[in-house]
Amino acid sequence: MQQATTIKQKQQNRTVYLALMALFVVAICMITVFQENRYLEMHTQKLILTREGCNYISSLGLVPKHETSGCSIIARYSSGFLGSDRVILLDDDRFVTLSSAAVLGNADTDVKLPDTPDQRRASFITDAVFAALIMMLIFVFYDIFKPGKSEKKGSESCPRK
Repeated sequence: MQQATTIKQKQQNRTVYLALMALFVVAICMITVFQENRYLEMHTQKLILTREGCNYISSLGLVPKHETSGCSIIARYSSGFLGSDRVILLDDDRFVTLSSAAVLGNADTDVKLPDTPDQRRASFITDAVFAALIMMLIFVFYDIFKPGKSEKKGSESCPRK
């Protein structure tokens, strides 16, 4: 009787440790994805710039396209939270902040710019994190639903005499 109670307590402790490890892995994965998210949220957009914005972009070595309404450029762009932090990602993985006075407007475009090295790395890391989470889920479900030793013993047939 006491042996059965001890086995049950060990199984409960194992379940608690398994749940804590799963929470730890999920927390690490979430932190990793949030850190890499700044590269993944950059989408290619057409930016219509003011004269000051056009001069600033030109000083960075980019070549804006001059149009009748001003100048424009196709870049990896993120307007930030509520438009507070307008950022473009250059091909060399540098982030450049644009003032709100530099950008007149932005629009989605079908033009696809090649991913930068850090965007490719962030995509790889995100895929690896999701693969780790799926493997962890498989392990947890296997550990929870696998037949216990007592169930295996009860299901075995009796040896012949």
